[in-house]
Amino acid sequence: MTFSYLRLELAVAPVSGSRQLTALAAPLLRRVLGLALIARFCPFGEPRCQAPPTGGGAAPPPSDLCDLAAACPYGVLFAASRTRRPPFALFVPPPKGSGDGEPGVIEITLFGPACGAYAWLLAAFADALERGLGKTRQKWALAEVCRTGPDGDRERLCGPDLTALPSILAPSLLNLAGSAYVAPAPVEVILRSPARLLRQGRLLKGREPVPFEVLIARILDRFKNLYGAAAAEVLDARLRADLEAEAARVPLLGNETDWVEVQDYSARSGAEMLLGGKVGRLLYGPEAAKFLPILQAGEILHAGKNATSGCGRLEARLAAARKAGRDAGI
Repeated sequence: MTFSYLRLELAVAPVSGSRQLTALAAPLLRRVLGLALIARFCPFGEPRCQAPPTGGGAAPPPSDLCDLAAACPYGVLFAASRTRRPPFALFVPPPKGSGDGEPGVIEITLFGPACGAYAWLLAAFADALERGLGKTRQKWALAEVCRTGPDGDRERLCGPDLTALPSILAPSLLNLAGSAYVAPAPVEVILRSPARLLRQGRLLKGREPVPFEVLIARILDRFKNLYGAAAAEVLDARLRADLEAEAARVPLLGNETDWVEVQDYSARSGAEMLLGGKVGRLLYGPEAAKFLPILQAGEILHAGKNATSGCGRLEARLAAARKAGRDAGI
């Protein structure tokens, strides 16, 4: 079974005087994107589809608060009116250079029902960047929009003129289960942005090891929240328990991770918060190769908490293949 997603890459150019767009900017981008969506699309001037935080009890669903929630771009993307979690993920790759005033890249991935909102989202992004980021309102201009396919191939969609966007854009398809058998080989996982991984309800911090079954479980949790508990056979309670038990037998061979703190702000609670997470390299034993399709799904989904604020972006590959590439000069 396959599931839809759409990964877009935005090239942005700094307006005179702007600083670099660093990976730490992702929470800020999420915040200004939400404000831009409200300004562009909400007829009420405020997101009525989200209930203010209360002392107890579950918040009412967005559709009970606003009839527009399931169609409004803000309701779909931020209030999660059609999924259990906001159906997008952000990632800002580290800058390639070291000086101010350099171009930047923003990666945003839409999942399931959010794929059809791509044009609205890009228009709101252009608004947000033009409005400026941070207290100094540093401005950026949208230079180019590309999409990244399942094989990593890039397709240019348009330049700064968003009216040139395709009016129909078929999403890519994610295959959670995979079909090809992968021979045993060590697997390297690169945590490219702070990964906030819970084990038994507790965040793995500092240089604590990341057990393989925890990584697999958090990817499956992310998939379930975006596509539903009945979306795939592997989410069946008994099958998943067997899968995680098998994953628990995969040894961790190397742990080269650091803890990185990223500051965020919650508009709903009105409080600053830190989104600490693990960044770096993990190496797992040859038994991990069997789980490569799930790990590759995690590359698209992100793993762990706060994916909409740029957390949990990972890459997975066979360590043997990477060594062979190094030996060949690749």
